[in-house]
Amino acid sequence: MNNLKFISISLIYFAVFSLILVHFKVSKESSVILDIPEGSSISLISNILFEEGLILSPVLFKTYTRLALSDNKLQAGEYFFDSPQSAYTLNKKLLEGDFYYRKLTLLPGSTLKTILNLANSTSLVNDLENIEITLEEGIFYPDTYYYLKGETFSSILFQSHMRWKEISNELWESRNDDLPYANIKEATTLASIIEKEGIEKETIAGVFVNRLKLNMKLQSDPTVIYALGDNFDGDIKRKDLRIDSPYNTYRYRGLPPGPISIVSEDSLRAALKPRETDYLYFVSMGNGFHKFSKTLTDHNKAVLEYQINER
Repeated sequence: MNNLKFISISLIYFAVFSLILVHFKVSKESSVILDIPEGSSISLISNILFEEGLILSPVLFKTYTRLALSDNKLQAGEYFFDSPQSAYTLNKKLLEGDFYYRKLTLLPGSTLKTILNLANSTSLVNDLENIEITLEEGIFYPDTYYYLKGETFSSILFQSHMRWKEISNELWESRNDDLPYANIKEATTLASIIEKEGIEKETIAGVFVNRLKLNMKLQSDPTVIYALGDNFDGDIKRKDLRIDSPYNTYRYRGLPPGPISIVSEDSLRAALKPRETDYLYFVSMGNGFHKFSKTLTDHNKAVLEYQINER
């Protein structure tokens, strides 16, 4: 009887000790992104976890997963750990495939060139050279997109494009009457200019719509900057306003051939629902806002007050 009692007590102590070990959380000072390769055995996974300081013992973790019948079910992929982990929580995370999602943000006002440069600065697979696609300015929706390691750059662009088509079509259907656009591309073109001009989007849109209806030149600096491309040094000079480009709205009337960037939903909504106003001019006041004018005389006074005198 004494032997049985000793064995029983020993088993209880062992069970309690094992339970403590399984749920004991190993402290780690820094966060870690862990990559479990495809086809990894439980031995390899255990060693990887141990080398990263996430478990006390590869043998303990391997034994636990086998007892839990999960040793052949742990999923390959990237995982993120920023807090202490136990054998139990690690097993659960790898069993459920609680993967680490990376993110890519497309900002309003980004040009196609800027977006394409992101292909080589992320962990996305740059497959654009291997597929036949036609990319244009203004066809993507600015947002943050989440992805797993190994996904393709084109898949993110496709998501963004489909989202843009959905949003832009909805806004186009609810647009105001009597707008000077033949199609959604022309509306997006003006929206891309509005995006670059300032935060008073509806009023700025109203000014540009008024000028288009009167066949006045838009005279928008962002279009000149876009036309200059890599030659823009951060400061528009008088000679730049004479550059021979269809995107130079100081030289050519009407809208440019297409958008100069991707645009926010707010900018497109402003282009499609502009504020009704008599304004034909505006100038930056240097504080993020603009001074709007109805006449050239008033506009010249505003330029003198807020631009020339400030300089």
